Amino acid sequence: MIGIAVAGAGGIHLERANQLARLRCVFADQSVVAILAAEANLNAIESDLLNRSIAALTDFKPLFSGVALGDIREAEGLSLQQIGASWMAAMSSLYDRRSVLQLVERGDFDLDAAANRETADRLPALVLDYIKGKRPGLDRCFSEDIRESRHRRRNAHGVIIDFAGSRFVANFGTLAASKLTASVGRIKMRLWDLKVDRDGEQEGLAEREHEMIVQYPKRNDPQLTANQVERMEEALNELEKQADQEQLRLRPLNTVEEIGEHILRKEAA
Repeated sequence: MIGIAVAGAGGIHLERANQLARLRCVFADQSVVAILAAEANLNAIESDLLNRSIAALTDFKPLFSGVALGDIREAEGLSLQQIGASWMAAMSSLYDRRSVLQLVERGDFDLDAAANRETADRLPALVLDYIKGKRPGLDRCFSEDIRESRHRRRNAHGVIIDFAGSRFVANFGTLAASKLTASVGRIKMRLWDLKVDRDGEQEGLAEREHEMIVQYPKRNDPQLTANQVERMEEALNELEKQADQEQLRLRPLNTVEEIGEHILRKEAA
């Protein structure tokens, strides 16, 4: 993915991939041509957006053959630029998420406000309560924000880790059928956080397992339609592929009890 166009009441914004040089790993000596083609297409899309607004997306006309536009989706955010940066960070391997932190420095993106909007997911708190009842003391491995019932905040490196034990590190996310697209985006962000944390483990320490734990409804849940079940299966497959690319484990579980017992087994002495 080389760019995301965002249209709203505030106008149009195109968030570009800022790490096109990574294409060298794929195209080697031909990367210069690939990068020029990518940039030319981005320029053409931006120009078309200025001229035709939303019609440039609904009636997409690529500059070169082989360029496709993904599904048009709804999103919420503090600004068009923030929406574009957040989605690029979650979905593109050609994007450096530190750009989001640059928005913070310029005052264009309030991470605390974004966290408040990000999710009302009670899963981390429910898992914490279960763990406290089973193994007192292990609750200290949960982030301070979860323990203090605060909205999750990013540290100086822009990383959120929900649970960090002596043997096991995990983030939690709920795959909600009613807000599937937003759920997938948030879980991808949590996967990125895990990758950064794993890659930053200090040398010489025993390597801890890193997992993205996803709670999702049972397939026979009577509240789900056949179409919702199918879409959730597709979403899980997409998330598992993303985790595989980052050499991480995505573990889908149905209940808080299953999640809690899994953590207890991983952290067992």
